Amino acid sequence: MNFPLLAQKINELKVYQHHECKDLELEQSRSSNTNGSTSSGVNAQVLGTVIETIKNKPEMAKVTFQVQTQWQNGDGFKITSTGKNFQIGGHTVERHEAYTLASDYPDEMGGMSKGPTVCEMCMASIGSCVSQTIVAYATMIGVQLDSISIKTEGDVDIRGFTGVSEDVRPGAQEFRMDIHLESKTASKEQLEKLYELGNRFSPAIDTMTHGTTIKTTYKR
Repeated sequence: MNFPLLAQKINELKVYQHHECKDLELEQSRSSNTNGSTSSGVNAQVLGTVIETIKNKPEMAKVTFQVQTQWQNGDGFKITSTGKNFQIGGHTVERHEAYTLASDYPDEMGGMSKGPTVCEMCMASIGSCVSQTIVAYATMIGVQLDSISIKTEGDVDIRGFTGVSEDVRPGAQEFRMDIHLESKTASKEQLEKLYELGNRFSPAIDTMTHGTTIKTTYKR
């Protein structure tokens, strides 16, 4: 199942008429080729069909991802997480291959340095999410970006995680992001607007700053 099959083919990709985009007064980018991909590599035709579909069928907007996390005796702090299929509007989408990530602690903290720490993966997720959000909006409103660079730092007081101090929370105390957008054709105002859109509509930033519900079950 894929989105182009969920809605009628649109002849022309319409600019997403979001209230945050209207004041940019931009037309749809014309840098697409015959298969719908823009110079950024985004398939604008599929993206446009996704937007048209969820506008007309809100129930199709619910996406459910699944990740399987594993640890085996002898792995130390190394943890592997694998994701493959997911659901859109209750329909299963089968990927051609699975994707596996590994996290670990550095040697200085008792690990074997076989992957980034969870904190680094979390920061990478935020940076990736903000970047993808910016790319999506740039595609929808017709701004051509050359590159996005995000440097993220995070502070964690491990007295919280280790239980050494009850006055310190286990999680990160702060994340700092330095976002840089490059474009030979976009104006300063357009880039600043994309920066604002990335921060406002990034699912990762929203989840981190406003929280979400985590339900856990235990099985032997």
